[in-house]
Amino acid sequence: MDAGVKYIVNNTGIPTSEWGKYKPAGVNPDGPSVDFSDLLSGENQKIVSKLTDGAKKTLQRLKSNPNSISKMEWMDLTHELNAMGAISDMDYQGTDMMFHLVPLGDMDNPYPTSADMRNTLDRISQWPGNPLDYLDQWAFSLKKWGTELSWERNPDGTPKYKDVSPVYNQASACGRVSNLIKGLLAADIFASR
Repeated sequence: MDAGVKYIVNNTGIPTSEWGKYKPAGVNPDGPSVDFSDLLSGENQKIVSKLTDGAKKTLQRLKSNPNSISKMEWMDLTHELNAMGAISDMDYQGTDMMFHLVPLGDMDNPYPTSADMRNTLDRISQWPGNPLDYLDQWAFSLKKWGTELSWERNPDGTPKYKDVSPVYNQASACGRVSNLIKGLLAADIFASR
């Protein structure tokens, strides 16, 4: 079992007593998150109009200076989007800033964490300040890792891991959340004022 999750990183500075604030809301537990094509039909403006002023300010800053968003601001924004059902609980957990959850796979045959994954985890745990860059880096590394795992074979030539879909599912969650945020950034953030 030792080969499973080696990295669960919490460097947000949030005391453990406050972690419950960021648990999934349960409003949209199994998804899907709002689809990017829905955002093109004006759904992005509806979502933005329901956000608090603090979340709108975070979006505005992300739009004007994407490299200066704190983890707390990002977590507050995504938590708010999760609470209104725009981000599913599964996608919210897969893109959480508080922990980088690495899918384990089959508990009898856990996925090993590659050197590239460890390097990426170390790099993104330092928080680049741009959550969209974070999501892109994490999704890229997850996809690369999933490909590496799918190439591994047992001595008899059969796939070593029967299902690496949890790795790809987490990468897809990053893409969905990133696309949602990009769609929201295209909206007139303060139009409803």
